[in-house]
Amino acid sequence: MYWSFDQQGQQMEMYHIGNSTYTVVGGQCVRGTMQQGMGRDEVDPGCFSDQPEENPEVTPVGRDTIDGEEVLVYEISQAESQKPLTYYILADSGYPRRIEGESMRWDFHSWGVVDPIQKPEGDCQSMPGGGTMADGGS
Repeated sequence: MYWSFDQQGQQMEMYHIGNSTYTVVGGQCVRGTMQQGMGRDEVDPGCFSDQPEENPEVTPVGRDTIDGEEVLVYEISQAESQKPLTYYILADSGYPRRIEGESMRWDFHSWGVVDPIQKPEGDCQSMPGGGTMADGGS
């Protein structure tokens, strides 16, 4: 799994390969193990149900389009915030397209059409204790 995102104005890349996590920030690479955060199982397309009857209390609040793709819009309350998370789910496949919150936005794409993920080039230093840099929220 490969993620690229901005955090506090810095470009970050995370590579999850097997049980190893590589985090690249500012040209520096740190290697750790998958202990916390969102792992491969949590974003495997097969985990997203295409059976709405499994969660009858979760219903779309509307429809929209993102880059020409039709999405269903869901708003899910968060215990730690007054503002809900907004999920944009692809209408044709049921896969996530975007998740937005008060201070973040994740865009998902290339479901099942990516090349194999390779570890980053260069020397990656091991993180003391083997942990990951992103604690709980990759």
